[in-house]
Amino acid sequence: MEIIIQFKKADFSDDGTHLISGKFIMDLQHDWEASFHDTFPPYYANVIEGHPLSMLRLTKYMDAGEETDYDFGMELIDGEIDIDTNIAIGKHSDYETVFAIGSMLHDMEDEPLFLVKNENLADEILVLKYVPDDEGEENEKDNVPAESIAVKT
Repeated sequence: MEIIIQFKKADFSDDGTHLISGKFIMDLQHDWEASFHDTFPPYYANVIEGHPLSMLRLTKYMDAGEETDYDFGMELIDGEIDIDTNIAIGKHSDYETVFAIGSMLHDMEDEPLFLVKNENLADEILVLKYVPDDEGEENEKDNVPAESIAVKT
């Protein structure tokens, strides 16, 4: 389950304001999450995946265009999310890797949206998706529909 979000650089000001809607990036994140949940109830997105250039823009926009020492998104390791390896990689970086941000949906701020870099994606999109947790959700993987939709911002 995933939705594809248009994330074109030309559609945003440097401070993270969406030029078409006038919404700040965090308000858009709320809209994206709500759209995901409305499309795939009862699931909530738990991953934002993007090309490294898209994740760099997301980092900048979330900090309202300010210079930052943060780097949004962990690297995929053999096509999988591997937090332990990313923590080890991060120890050698000049930037602090942000592995997840909080959900913008009401009463879900403590629920993480993991941030993942994927060089195989176009740099003008983000993919919002649900990835089952391997611990305790082994049977749930078989019950998750494999659907994808595109959402305009």
